[in-house]
Amino acid sequence: MTGHGAPVYIVDDDEAVRDSMRLLLESSGFITRDFASADLFLRADSADMGCLLLDLHMPGISGLELLRLIRASGGNCPVIVISGRRDPVQDAELWAAGASALLSKPFDDQQLLGLIQQALAACAPC
Repeated sequence: MTGHGAPVYIVDDDEAVRDSMRLLLESSGFITRDFASADLFLRADSADMGCLLLDLHMPGISGLELLRLIRASGGNCPVIVISGRRDPVQDAELWAAGASALLSKPFDDQQLLGLIQQALAACAPC
């Protein structure tokens, strides 16, 4: 894979998960920025965002709440929601809120990379 211009943002409260996703993505040519909470992400300048990898269950602002805030503010970046605990009702809420894809932990690295490539290709330029 070659370099990608648009950064991929990782929002997950689990440091080990953030680190492993960051290493995977950077070794595949992606530019990343990672955040330990939705609140920290909201305080960051994300004008150049290409894709967001978003943990669903976090303390404070949840992944679903952050997704709704992004969409309510007019953000149309692709959002891939990742969770270790999923259920059909919450999945329906995520789709309705504008999730681009849902992925269960643990996930296959190649599946994640493929979803990110599809998301970035679909929104170019975001």
